[in-house]
Amino acid sequence: MPHPYDSFATIYAAWTESAPVAVLNQRFYRDLYVEAAPLGPVVELGVGDGRIALEACAAGVSMIGVDASGAMLDLCRKAAADRGLSDGIALQQADFRDFELARPATLITIPFHSIGHLTTLDDKLDALRHIRANLLPDGRFVFDHFVADPSYAPTKQRAVLHRASFDRPADGLRCHLYEASTYDLETQLIRVLIRADTVAADGSVSSRYSEIELSWVTPEQSRELLGQAGFRVESVFGGFEGEHFTRDSTSQVWIARAN
Repeated sequence: MPHPYDSFATIYAAWTESAPVAVLNQRFYRDLYVEAAPLGPVVELGVGDGRIALEACAAGVSMIGVDASGAMLDLCRKAAADRGLSDGIALQQADFRDFELARPATLITIPFHSIGHLTTLDDKLDALRHIRANLLPDGRFVFDHFVADPSYAPTKQRAVLHRASFDRPADGLRCHLYEASTYDLETQLIRVLIRADTVAADGSVSSRYSEIELSWVTPEQSRELLGQAGFRVESVFGGFEGEHFTRDSTSQVWIARAN
């Protein structure tokens, strides 16, 4: 059965590059992977096209990358081959709740808000419990997420935003990405519709649509889920450069250890 991100794969790089945190989170996770590598397996859930994991591979880290989308894994596989890093990353198509490891990991991460692709608190708890079961004693689990501001939703509800413009690698044609979102405050769910307009040489435009769902989790819910899943919180930051977490933080970056 196709995964929602299969149709998103061709525009994922441009989408990610337009996110302000992309450079910061790449460096943050790469450094974590390099630090943890001597102690045992390092696993990235939601590896996508390998944007983060392959930077660690280039620094000598052997990675395990998990993603539910076959198309995203194909992108990662190609990127690894193009950079001569195929031997440094083992890829697995699986859900955050059912991936399998040959031996427990020293570090498992879910970067770049990807925990939000589990759209209920029960789904998130199931994933965290599965992650806990696949960690070494005292192993670390790290994830980040945005801090949602419910008062912001009405101002953005269904507004069409220009996200990015880029030249398609395959044919050089200009492509423009637009997004529109709807918010369900009760279920903490965001439905994002993405339109990719490709402009041909004669000026004609063809459009392609993708749709993804992303839920948000509050900092209070994050802490509770970690405790319920058998983790103790080591640190929580308000950003990827060690900022103190405050009520005004727009990011939540959690570092937890298995009890």
